[in-house]
Amino acid sequence: MQRLLTTLTKTAERIFAVGAGLSMALMFSVVFINAVRRYTLGKSFEWGEELPVYLAIFGVMFGCALGYLQDRHVRLAIFVDPLPASTKRWIYAAVDLVMIGAGVMLAWSGWLFAARRGNIESSGLISTARDLAELTGIDAIAFLGQMYPWQFAMCLGGAMIGVAAFLKFLERVTGLPQGSDNEAGGLA
Repeated sequence: MQRLLTTLTKTAERIFAVGAGLSMALMFSVVFINAVRRYTLGKSFEWGEELPVYLAIFGVMFGCALGYLQDRHVRLAIFVDPLPASTKRWIYAAVDLVMIGAGVMLAWSGWLFAARRGNIESSGLISTARDLAELTGIDAIAFLGQMYPWQFAMCLGGAMIGVAAFLKFLERVTGLPQGSDNEAGGLA
């Protein structure tokens, strides 16, 4: 059981880290290319202003899940630090359960938001997405010019935070050594 949990946790960490890193690398690349183009040619890509914002949202969602899974998130430790270690462990496990619920609610609300408003066109992306769809003959690419794939970040983020909290909870209750330097190992 512990080997499976370790494998799942490491796999989730890699996915979250790659997602966060890729989002930030793409965001940086788009901003850099757009800035170079603006200052050398005097004009920028119309999608270069809006796309980095959406990429940053995805990056934050991946990063939040990674931070939670590694126990490297903001915590009001001033209230918990004076408590005995066994009490802290139970409190952290209870917080994990609350975060599972919060992740599910965030995923659900993100899904509803994207489903209701997803067909709205993204002003900076729609013409480029349509041009790309026409150029490639793949009509589905025009989908990227709508808000749905970008609003879906909240749904994905909630799911990832829920998964991270669930894995963290399992680590705490099974006594699996934690990957971070906190004291909230397995429950005593």
